[in-house]
Amino acid sequence: MIKQIYYSSLLGILLLILSCSTFQFQHDQSSSQAEHSRNNPLINGLNETIDFENIQENDIRQATKNILRDADVILEEILSIPDSLRSFENTLLPLDDLYNHISKVWNPLELLSSVSNIEAVREASDECSIIIQQYYVELSANESLYKAVLAYSQTNDAHALKKNRKRFLESELRDFKHSGLGLSVDKQEKLKEIQNQLSELSMNFENNVTSHVDTIFIPEELMAGLPDDYKQERYQPDGSYAIDLSYPSFYAFMENAESDSIRKLLRYKFLNKAMPDNLMILDDIIALRKMYSEILGYSSYAAYVIEEGMAKTPDAVWQFENDLKDKIQNKANWDTSQLLEIKRLNDDSSAAIVFDWEKYYYENELLLREYNVDNEAVKQYFEVDNVIDGFFVISQLLFGIKYREVEEPSVWHEEVRMFEMLEKSTGDKIGVFYLDLYPRENKYQHAAEFTIISGKKIGDQYQLPVACLVCNFPRSTASKPSLLPHDDVETFFHEFGHLLHDLLSTSELSSQAGTSVAMDFVEAPSQMLENWVWNKQSLSMFARHYKTGEIIPDSLLNRMISARNLQSGNDLLQQIFYGMLDMTLHDNFEPSASQSITDVVIELQNTITHFPHIDGTYQVASFDHLMGYAASYYGYLWSEVYASDMFSIFEENGVLNSDIGYRFRTSIFEKGGEENPMNLVKEFLGREPSNAAFFKRQGISE
Repeated sequence: MIKQIYYSSLLGILLLILSCSTFQFQHDQSSSQAEHSRNNPLINGLNETIDFENIQENDIRQATKNILRDADVILEEILSIPDSLRSFENTLLPLDDLYNHISKVWNPLELLSSVSNIEAVREASDECSIIIQQYYVELSANESLYKAVLAYSQTNDAHALKKNRKRFLESELRDFKHSGLGLSVDKQEKLKEIQNQLSELSMNFENNVTSHVDTIFIPEELMAGLPDDYKQERYQPDGSYAIDLSYPSFYAFMENAESDSIRKLLRYKFLNKAMPDNLMILDDIIALRKMYSEILGYSSYAAYVIEEGMAKTPDAVWQFENDLKDKIQNKANWDTSQLLEIKRLNDDSSAAIVFDWEKYYYENELLLREYNVDNEAVKQYFEVDNVIDGFFVISQLLFGIKYREVEEPSVWHEEVRMFEMLEKSTGDKIGVFYLDLYPRENKYQHAAEFTIISGKKIGDQYQLPVACLVCNFPRSTASKPSLLPHDDVETFFHEFGHLLHDLLSTSELSSQAGTSVAMDFVEAPSQMLENWVWNKQSLSMFARHYKTGEIIPDSLLNRMISARNLQSGNDLLQQIFYGMLDMTLHDNFEPSASQSITDVVIELQNTITHFPHIDGTYQVASFDHLMGYAASYYGYLWSEVYASDMFSIFEENGVLNSDIGYRFRTSIFEKGGEENPMNLVKEFLGREPSNAAFFKRQGISE
């Protein structure tokens, strides 16, 4: 998952950033930033690192004031140019400078809001993010700016634009349309009002999820089945064990705990995070999104969003989801029958249903019984530093890069590490990134990559990208280092794929850099990187027992690979459920009707998945993908089709083939959003895309 700012509409969908300036202003801008940076740790000059450690709430407010003032100056310069003299260099490029300038403060604020331990910093970040969002709303509806861009679009210079510049102009005109330019003043004002409401509601929704804390205390007799190191980490002075809802705590308990009643209790609490506040917020968000799209003349919010993606229409998405659902039914039926068999052997010989709180436990049992794969044994081969080093080695081989850790970096928490990415051949710096890997209170609870600074050409220099990878991996204990479940290893490779996408970008414009691509393609490069954690050749480079240094045995690895598609049918149905829930709420749901969002969830879960809805639970209240991936969740499966196809090229030529890796770097990573993603995929594949590799990967016959 990526966490980045989506400019212009501010509705959580991928609308491209606006754009750049003359060389003279760029030079002045850099000087201005350097001056500010002497007094404000948040504001940095070109390719200077942010002094995260020393950022205080007043710095955030002052930086916000400064960048918006500077943005006004750039805007006035754009508007002062006579229409007869407009060019890409004096009209479109300054816009990218403007928004890039703002994002160098706004992006860090989004990160700090999600990871800072200091409450005042989080609150100031949220407060100033809203101020910046409101500025964007006003700017996206600025009629004078729209007329300036429109006037330029009618010039011979505009008609002669090629490739990324032409694509950028088209996106700008579309963004102005999405802001209501051309509509009546009353409708424009209503759209701005809705945008501002949605910005604040979405932020509140995500903050409620992040800040939700709940812990149960379990006596010794109910901890049967759990590993000793898990128990040791959570032992309390009164003899009980503290089990919270963080990923390492929750999933390990659900997979191993013998107590059915406590698993049910914990699952209930997990599914009710951010209740009841977020359920009410979501009601308002869905209604406002529908209203917004209708004012713009779209049949639904989904129609508004999806026209920007590869799918283009809601009908194409519905067909994709329904076709996939039909093709995987046989596999899902088989998967469920396997879980039922385990349940009948263990607990109830007449069982006809596997409940939601049981599936993790029985799947783990199935791994042990059918494949002799013990997840606890597997973890011993994935010590977190070895995983990091392993990814570094693999990516170095594939993409012609190397890494250097920064000593004593300025970071927001002592556990955060900072690295430079360098060209292997020259040693030139490519970018900077941070790793924030362990859970703590008030930190973002999932795994995500945050864009901090986007790549961008500035005069004869290049603004080096900066990003952060945020995870919630198990901490080390007194007796063991941090050992990752194989799923977490896969997550690390996935999220680092987003980071590579950001850092290896060479885009001219920040609005097209890195992960600024169609929402139904953005996951594809990352999903492709997951495959290396299932390959013998790549795993032999880093999967070593934390005590003995032994490489993961072929016998164990072969069993893991054999079990890779265990429950793939049910897993895909779960993804289809999420995708169809997202589409239903944004395409054919009537907020004013008698059916509630909860009713929709219950109906879809009970008709699509094989695990019935648990009465009294409201998972949708913590389903934060409905914020940043609104009407786009289908993109996870849509992207995976292309990811599987692209990985097939590596399979054919060698998973560590540097020539193929470099081709992927130049065809996909470097291009960002400069071209239609379908063209990029075809360029890399050297042919038309196919879904054959996807179905093979899932163990499903077409």
